[in-house]
Parts: sequence; C-alpha cells; structure tokens
Amino acid sequence: MSGLHRALYQAGRKELAQILEAARGAKPLEVGALRRVVAGMVDALAIGDGLQVLTLGVGDTILDFPAHMVNVAIFAVKIGQGLGYGRDELRRLALAASLHDVGMLAVPQRILEKPGVLSPDELTLVREHPKKGSRILQALGPEYDWVATVALQEHEREDGSGYPGGLKMDGIHEHAKIVGLADSYEALTRPRPYQKQRAPFDAMKEVTGRSRHLFAHNVLKGFIQGLSAFPVGSLVRLNSGEVARVVATHPALPLRPVVEVLTGSLGEQLRSPRRVDLTQNSLLHVTESLTSDAVRDGEGA
Repeated sequence: MSGLHRALYQAGRKELAQILEAARGAKPLEVGALRRVVAGMVDALAIGDGLQVLTLGVGDTILDFPAHMVNVAIFAVKIGQGLGYGRDELRRLALAASLHDVGMLAVPQRILEKPGVLSPDELTLVREHPKKGSRILQALGPEYDWVATVALQEHEREDGSGYPGGLKMDGIHEHAKIVGLADSYEALTRPRPYQKQRAPFDAMKEVTGRSRHLFAHNVLKGFIQGLSAFPVGSLVRLNSGEVARVVATHPALPLRPVVEVLTGSLGEQLRSPRRVDLTQNSLLHVTESLTSDAVRDGEGA
C-alpha cells in the first residue's frame, strides 16, 4: 500500500461525503470529480491490491457511509476483473457502485445503528432506500440512467427474494448483481451493530455457500476469481500456531499465499517478521482467517 492508494481512498470518501450532503439538502449533484477518482481506483487495482488493503481496516460499528461506498466500489471492481471486464466497463461499474447507497441518507441514524432486529415499520423504511437513491440519481440526467438503475436494483436477488421489485435473473442489471454481492461481502467483513465481523475467508465461504442461491452463478465465479480467499493485508493463522499477514497471492493457488509471520506459536511478537511463500513450503498452510479485532483482543495470538 502506498500514499497514492491512501490518497485515492480518502479522495473517494471525501467526494461521496459531499455528494451525500448535497443530496440531503436537495441540491444538484456533481459527480465529475468522483468519476476521476474512481477511474484512478480502477487503474490502481489493475496493477495491485493496495487499495483493497484499506478496506480491511478496523473500524467501530457506527456506519461510515462514504467509506462503505468506497469499499463496495473496490470490491465491485475486483469482481468485475474476475468477470473479465475491460477498463471502461470497470470505470462505469465503479461509479455505480460508489453511488449505490445514496438513498440511505433518508434512513434515520437510530435505525442504522440499532443492534437488534428491526421492527416491520423500520424494515419498510430501510427497504425504501433503493427507490429514494434511484430518484436522486435520475436527476443527473439520461447519461447516468444506468447508475440510477443499479441503485434501484442492487438489493434484488437471483431467486426473486430481493427488493423493491422482486426481480430475478435476467430482469436485474448485471452491474446491480455485482454491486449487490460486493455490498453483502462488505457488510460481512466490517463491524456492524447487528452482527459480528467476519474474516475475509469466512465471509467468502458464507456468500458462496449459504447465500449462493441469491447471486448469479457467473457473478459468483467473478467474485471467487477476483477476490482472493485470503486478500492482501488480511490476517491468518498457520498450522504452526503462528499469526501472519498476507502480503501477496497466487491466483492459481489461492489457499497458499505469501505471508509475513508476525507472532510465534505462543503469540509472542517477532522482532523481525519472517516472509514465507506457502507455495514453496509444504510443511506450512493456513488453518483459519482472522479479523484484526480478534488478534487485538488476544483471540488470534
């Protein structure tokens, strides 16, 4: 990860915060600067995973919507890469993904931060946000119709169980399918008031296992191809008991990344991290993926 990656991430977050503020005040939206930022993100993700590392940062359970929307855009681009999208299509996808949740500004903060089950009335209010977001984005004009469509459809699901229209299969825009999957994955890998944070590998297993009927087969294939089981920057435990950070991946051998060992088998911090390519060491392998919170709290040590 470089200063450029951090600058891109923060620029995206800043632009989205301004767009949300304008939408809240019913002011015209300006997305030109955001288009330039997401174009830079697409180019950066084409040559490395530095931006993706920033999506793994530890955060509190209070939703930071601009950061959430940037994270979803990054994950959507990775899925699009897995699907073989070209540069221009990835830029369109990234823009739609970054704006997908603009309608959530209509949902009261007390509902977004509620740790328990939502009441029927609260759930109805939350499920209105795709329509609200689509209406806001339609004001950008016909040039951005696809962005409004993605915002409207990203909670639709392949089996027709989604909302607001109960659409299924070919009735859902492919970008909306990708953004919906990226959004679900992001929600699992970040702290939330209503659920425990999952490590990336556990989140991938949940999406591709228990929830696979909700997403299109080709989009799931792009998800698996584009997002590594153990992304760069994530923490893992090795069969030796040591905790390591993933520093590189092998697309052909996703379960055997290159890692930097951070602690010994008893949890002691190493003075100098040790780099190990698991494709070259048959004695070591990953036994589990860890969250940063787990390691900080002592569960991973």
